[in-house]
Amino acid sequence: MKTIINHSKVDFTKQPMFFGECLNIQRYDVFKYKKFFDLFKEQMSFFWRPEEVSLVKDISDYKNLSTVEQHIFTKNLLYQTLLDSVQARGIPYISELTSLPEIEAACSAWQFMEQIHSYSYTYIIKNIYANPGDIFDSAMEDQEIMNRATSVTKYYNDLIASYGDSLEDRKRKLYLTLVSINILEGVRFYVSFACSYCFAQNKSMEGNAKILGFINRDENLHLAFTQNMLKILRTDATEGFVEIANELEPVVLKMYEDAANEEIEWANYLFKDGSILGLNAEILTTYMKYLTNKRLSGIGAKHIFGKVENPINWIKNWTYSKEVQVAPQETEISSYKVGSIKNDLNKVNFSKFDI
Repeated sequence: MKTIINHSKVDFTKQPMFFGECLNIQRYDVFKYKKFFDLFKEQMSFFWRPEEVSLVKDISDYKNLSTVEQHIFTKNLLYQTLLDSVQARGIPYISELTSLPEIEAACSAWQFMEQIHSYSYTYIIKNIYANPGDIFDSAMEDQEIMNRATSVTKYYNDLIASYGDSLEDRKRKLYLTLVSINILEGVRFYVSFACSYCFAQNKSMEGNAKILGFINRDENLHLAFTQNMLKILRTDATEGFVEIANELEPVVLKMYEDAANEEIEWANYLFKDGSILGLNAEILTTYMKYLTNKRLSGIGAKHIFGKVENPINWIKNWTYSKEVQVAPQETEISSYKVGSIKNDLNKVNFSKFDI
């Protein structure tokens, strides 16, 4: 029976990642997988608030965008709001099933930052648009956005509804939910990211791009959470998921393929009436295939799109977390360090993560 605190003494270094003993006191002196606690501390050092970025110039920039560009900008904001609404609400269901204090800590920081992301989109929309309520309401009326709501929530909903199922069935549903989260963090955001960064490359909507840079940096970290979880579950027999992972591999590959195709459809919807300088639906189609292959490599799975090169190498200047910076004399600094947190933190080496 699940309890809020376990009164028994348990050696959590010998517990499985999920479906083990309930947690007792929150202690962070010994770990089964210390990398998750390192990622938790890294996330805490990344804390930021959207108000730290001025959107004064973006207000006038938006008015000067073409109708096509305004459509691309607005629809991406609303889609991003959907994705982070799902994550902010869904991560506690992962935390509830873990048996490891370091996973619980990582999920707590993860959920909080997803809430910051959702709030950031509200901050942008309230600054840019005269009637922000109408913009938010329009998301619920956009069939292209709501179609994707079904895809990104399906596995969470299956997991939530699995209470009372057999342990094996719950493990299958948890595993597929973790895959779905990895896809959300590592694939589904990137058409929107690419568009936001392309506007900024063209010296427009730069405040929005700075906020998206902070969000992207966090998502890289969250991608590292799920990549590590999945790699361990796929290969460590003591965790009790290896056979399940092998059984579900065709399903997993289909999930990545379907997500990539949905994002390609999204790009076609965004660019149906025209393009923006340096970016169009054809380029994004190639980019999504490239990125999906890369995410599959990140969890140790095979590619599904053959050999595909990155058609927009300039995006690396924005998407790699350590490169999301501005000059220190600028008002909005994009690289925050909290000394009291960082003093005892060995730097996380992101080179091990395929982000």
